[in-house]
Amino acid sequence: MRNENWAVSWRWCAPMVLAALACVAAVLLAAGGAGAQAGGAGAEAGAQSSAGAGVRASKAPCGRAAPEVLAQTIGAVATQIYYGEVASSETFKDRAQVESYAPLLRAVASGEKAAAKTAVTSLVYSHTHIVRLRVSKGSKLLADVGGPYILAPLSGTLRLHGHKVGSYVMSVHVKIETRFIGAPLVLRTGAQNVPVAGLLEPGPGVVPEHGPVTYRHVHYQAYSFAANAFPSGPLRISVLVPLPAGLSSETCAVVRDSELAVVARRVAGQLSLSPGNFTTYIDLVRTLTGGSFYIRQGSRQLAGSTRLAPARLPVSGSVAYGGVSYRVYSFGAPTSVGGARIYELFAE
Repeated sequence: MRNENWAVSWRWCAPMVLAALACVAAVLLAAGGAGAQAGGAGAEAGAQSSAGAGVRASKAPCGRAAPEVLAQTIGAVATQIYYGEVASSETFKDRAQVESYAPLLRAVASGEKAAAKTAVTSLVYSHTHIVRLRVSKGSKLLADVGGPYILAPLSGTLRLHGHKVGSYVMSVHVKIETRFIGAPLVLRTGAQNVPVAGLLEPGPGVVPEHGPVTYRHVHYQAYSFAANAFPSGPLRISVLVPLPAGLSSETCAVVRDSELAVVARRVAGQLSLSPGNFTTYIDLVRTLTGGSFYIRQGSRQLAGSTRLAPARLPVSGSVAYGGVSYRVYSFGAPTSVGGARIYELFAE
């Protein structure tokens, strides 16, 4: 699941939402995400992961497997989001700014701590996505400015006139928003919590890599994956997935697909949808979920995952198209051109 070409974290700050969406969607698609390009809706079925295919194999109630299926579904999305940003164009721009900032390069070359701190402070508070930056000359730390609990370090070399003068470690804004995955998070380095705003605090004393956990009388299924702490060292991110009543009575496919449908709705809820970003939205949620998505006003299609699509789609239920049966979910969404309905299709 982890792909080293993916990037760290997720940024949904209001002025940068569309840019971040475009960057992350492009990175995930390039990395071979679940929603690889296909020629038509019928071809979408082949894009499903082997795990998804296994989930779809049975029509029986999911039973005891339901909590893990749900946790795997949400955890996979969280992991993609986390690793989907370090290679984004915005992150590359931040790195380029650090490596080309003349006041910083001169300060590091001279070894002047005061000048280095001034330059580093300027970069951290220059309305970029950099939230922490530390620079060194050899083994000598010159400046370290930014938040105390920042994750996902990115290291680089500082050069002046082609010669190495020092090194840096920076971190961009790292936050897997619970409003997108709908589950609380616990971040730990060893046994120590990382007290980042918005996380479950203090959290359970012990969180398994995968499996059940109870905290404050609420039952969760844990999904954990590895990340990096700042400035170095291992970090474990644990998603604690609440377990709704009646989960075990659904088929495993319904458990999975209904949660993926909710993810797509959460993403849409953070956007001001318009014709200018319909494709960006569809590319992202298609990549995160492996489904097909269509935005329609009545019978008129405004945008879609594929050029060809079913002529009619139910609000919910099933539809057969191109020799494939799809489970359909949908929701109403405001757009700049009026109200629309977003249809979410998952191969049965």
